[in-house]
Amino acid sequence: MNLREALVALAVERLNSTAYFYGIALPDSQDPDYQAKLAELISKHLLIPANVLVAMNGLSDEEILALRMITIAGGGNGVIVEQCHQKLNQLSRKWRRNGFKVIEGLITRGLVFTRREGYRQVYFVPKDLREVLSDFFLSAIFQRTSIDPAHFSPRYRFDFAAPLRHVCLLMSYLRKHEVRVTQAGSMFKKCQDDLVVIIEEDENSLDESFFPVRYPPRLAFLLFFAKSHSLCEERSSTLRLGSEAEKWLDAPYSHWRKTLYTYWKQTFIEQDSDLQTLLWLIEKSPEDTVLSVSALLDEMNALSTSHSSHGLNLRIEKNLVDMLEYLGALEVYESRNDIMIRVTRTGRALFGLEPWPEEKFDTDIYVQPNFEALVPCTIEPRILWSIDTFAEIIKVDQMLVYKLSRDSVYRAMLHGHTPDTIEEFLAEHSRIPIPQNVSYSISQWGTSYGRIEFEDVILLKCDSKELADELMLSPRIKPYLKKKVGPCYIVVDRESYQSLVAALSEEGYMPKVKPSTRVATEQSII
Repeated sequence: MNLREALVALAVERLNSTAYFYGIALPDSQDPDYQAKLAELISKHLLIPANVLVAMNGLSDEEILALRMITIAGGGNGVIVEQCHQKLNQLSRKWRRNGFKVIEGLITRGLVFTRREGYRQVYFVPKDLREVLSDFFLSAIFQRTSIDPAHFSPRYRFDFAAPLRHVCLLMSYLRKHEVRVTQAGSMFKKCQDDLVVIIEEDENSLDESFFPVRYPPRLAFLLFFAKSHSLCEERSSTLRLGSEAEKWLDAPYSHWRKTLYTYWKQTFIEQDSDLQTLLWLIEKSPEDTVLSVSALLDEMNALSTSHSSHGLNLRIEKNLVDMLEYLGALEVYESRNDIMIRVTRTGRALFGLEPWPEEKFDTDIYVQPNFEALVPCTIEPRILWSIDTFAEIIKVDQMLVYKLSRDSVYRAMLHGHTPDTIEEFLAEHSRIPIPQNVSYSISQWGTSYGRIEFEDVILLKCDSKELADELMLSPRIKPYLKKKVGPCYIVVDRESYQSLVAALSEEGYMPKVKPSTRVATEQSII
């Protein structure tokens, strides 16, 4: 809601009072659009920064404190009336004072408004006015919380591909393995341990997970994200690739990252007003500014609307800073007594502040004579998805190590690959020529595939050799028969079963049909 809309919703008497306060000439009282025109005049007046500054000069320290809190707290989403009064009483140490008396002066000036959300009243500043007011408040906050960039050195080499790589590897693991879940809905320990290694989970306590199922934090985030977007689904007590997995793999990588960021906000931020406030401050920080987390915490003493700040330090570190760093939005530096942060270009794009930057993924791998493939951790995710189809990951580091084997090639062929497509892929993406022994082995392993094949058939039994021969010679029945495998036995394709039964009946043979065979055949057709 903008300022004009908020003013139009007020009673005419309140609008007149606000106009008198600012010395704004009233329009013709007989004008049928009197209220809308007066709201427009007041709005234009207050949206001029110099006029807002004049209005603020007449406010007390407590009123300035309240206006800053309502403008910034919760990322500008407003503050519940009772929480606002309680916080003002706490900050002023006037525990029995009615906080509304402080807010009344702001309401009279048209700087703060109220709205109903469910069963609660909320104080808020209209969006366009908030932009004007926040410039005054944020410049002072960033002056107190920023540090010299010369002292900043990110704690990790920035691995921009990490979250995209981990989602890709999680999906690929579900594609290749049978991941069983317990009655409580959690994966068995063996699969958990495998995935913890693949997604490079830090050795954190399970107590730091904020999800209902007790997985390590990163695994929990990625798994619940995948479930919520149908990238994986639980069917028959097994986790499998979901209905949206193929569409996800075809989407731009910027979409992958934006979707992860949106899910993170919904999961960790939207229900925590303090983290909303801090995220908003980070989003509004000037480009290349380095912020001190401890200084931001000091600012939260006057901005937090929670009844208690217990656990805020941990929530900021784990749910805000660590997650934004993982998603590629922040660079982080740890000193002895503080944590410093700086928004990356990717972060500014996620915040909607600038166009999406070009992300340059690696496209080359290195195939070794020992059947290992060295894959940079910044490999393009769709290339990684293909590699993970026909090779087994054996080491996770800045350089991923994959191993080609008979079993891994066989698994790839079950998913539609051939020795030729595997060799073509390796030839296209290998930075060095494919070793001759590797190419030869892939071809040899491929020749073994398909020499043994299972067929889903039904065995037709006749009571005599003569009857079996008669059926094989019948022009009406022979099209449904596959071949004779004994004097009295004939193999029949399961798909032809119903048609064969009908043909035999029409020819007067009256076949004996077992109920179990009929049900099994109907289910296979369905």
